[in-house]
Amino acid sequence: MGTCYGFLHADSSFNGRHPKFWDFTRKACTKIMKVLTAFQGRHPYSFGDKSVLFPVVDFCLHKITNPEAELMSFEQFLIECMVLVKSTTECKEYSPNLTGRVVDECAVTLEERKKNISSAVAGVLASVFPNDRVLLLCNVLIRRYFVLSATDLDEWNYNPEGFHHEQDMVQWTEKLRPCAEALYIVLFHKYSQLLGPVVVSILQEAMNGCPTSLTEITPGLLLKDAAYGAAAYVYYELSNYLSFTDWFNGALSVELTNDHPNMRIIHRKVALILGQWVSEVTKTSQLRHGEKNCFVLTLKSSADIKDDIKRSVYCAAIKLLQDRDLAVRLAACRTLCLLIEDSNFSEKDFADLLPVCWDLCFKLVEEVQEFDSKVQVLNLISVLLGHIGQVIPYADKLVQFFQKVWEESSGESLLQMQLLIALRNFVMALGYQSPICYNILMPILQKGIDVNGPDELNLLEDSMLLWEAMLTYAPSMVPQLLDFFPYLVDIIERSFDHLKVAVEIIEDYIILGAAEFLSRHASSVAKLLDMIVGNVNDRGLLIVLPVIEILVQVNSPFRLYGFVPL
Repeated sequence: MGTCYGFLHADSSFNGRHPKFWDFTRKACTKIMKVLTAFQGRHPYSFGDKSVLFPVVDFCLHKITNPEAELMSFEQFLIECMVLVKSTTECKEYSPNLTGRVVDECAVTLEERKKNISSAVAGVLASVFPNDRVLLLCNVLIRRYFVLSATDLDEWNYNPEGFHHEQDMVQWTEKLRPCAEALYIVLFHKYSQLLGPVVVSILQEAMNGCPTSLTEITPGLLLKDAAYGAAAYVYYELSNYLSFTDWFNGALSVELTNDHPNMRIIHRKVALILGQWVSEVTKTSQLRHGEKNCFVLTLKSSADIKDDIKRSVYCAAIKLLQDRDLAVRLAACRTLCLLIEDSNFSEKDFADLLPVCWDLCFKLVEEVQEFDSKVQVLNLISVLLGHIGQVIPYADKLVQFFQKVWEESSGESLLQMQLLIALRNFVMALGYQSPICYNILMPILQKGIDVNGPDELNLLEDSMLLWEAMLTYAPSMVPQLLDFFPYLVDIIERSFDHLKVAVEIIEDYIILGAAEFLSRHASSVAKLLDMIVGNVNDRGLLIVLPVIEILVQVNSPFRLYGFVPL
């Protein structure tokens, strides 16, 4: 660590005079930090010694909060410093152990030694994380590392889709901003009472310094974007200090009335906030505003989020889905998933927004180019189908949409899996009217359950779930479904990985097809039961027994033995 510290404090001209050696030094320092992080994770009690933990964490915190100019371009090293601080801060071995000892027990057990070490480490952490340093770290993370750079904005302008996925879906240890956000979340969870008022204060400062009418990309606007993100990431704890209802009515909804292209920066964070905050019923506090664009955030508690704001939030999310910027629309796509999946979702308030929501989803799938984007939109469509009852009026459009997407998804198994999930929800939403989509479902299902086909095993699980849903909601047996049963024999012969859903499919066939099914596939049923009963454990037998019971009910015992049809 001393060597690493010395290299990083070298003369600033060192880089220019010895670029190759400087590059080697950077890689060596990064490797050292990775080794220390791995050591902390594997041997937390040894790392917790005050002669190790204190200097290492102190060094990392110093580099994060006071980086030299050369270090700011050395992102990978800063990432490793943040990873180590995060790992140490959230380490469960360093949490106080509240278990006691047996009375009059003399020997010090392993657990007792661990408890003593944890208590000692807690003192070391307290010394390396005094309140003023925690406050400084929180401020630096928000004001420096959360703020979008000129490079970020250029990337956003050039490729909105790529920017969206890189910011929100990339592994947090790979980029500096996601890593800073992950560290901030852990820090806030541990010091929420200390940091709650601070984050609210930064949010107030940012909103007062950047009115909603501002359209230029200024430091004030970028700080507001960072503050909005900071508030969204810790919504659960921050809701004790901030009323979402007042914040939405006084600021967030107003932000959406400004359609200037530069406002995409704020609109994207508004989408994030809507999804995070409204999906929780939490205790809140008052956010009051006096004069225009001036907000005062107080710590006075108030009532939970009211139902009367839901309609406005749904409208705001739909407006964001209509934004001209693809990054904003994809963020809104994710937000709508959270809103609709919320246990307090109001279908009544969303009903008249449904037609435009469907159209926007279909349009968005046409416009996006990246695989992750298509999956994200398909996920929203699947969520809509799973939670909205009014599907029949849009059935024709949905059938056309699914047909087109399936044809275009050849070779993209992950996209096809998401599509199979959406189709299953479609069948369940249609109920006993599901045969209207059999023309598209039958070829897709046949391809997914054919284990002898090329590269179809990835689709097997979702295809079987779709198969079971089709049988469950079929008003009557149709020839195509009868023709599919032999595929189940091939699936079970290959493995018992999908035994539970396979048994449910057999049950559905027996109940739905009755004599017609048994007259045609009795021998296959006998073969399946023989394979299962003779090769599964007790748990597997419990799964298959209901099928045998159903067969007993629909056949005489004498005919059941040979599976002779009625």
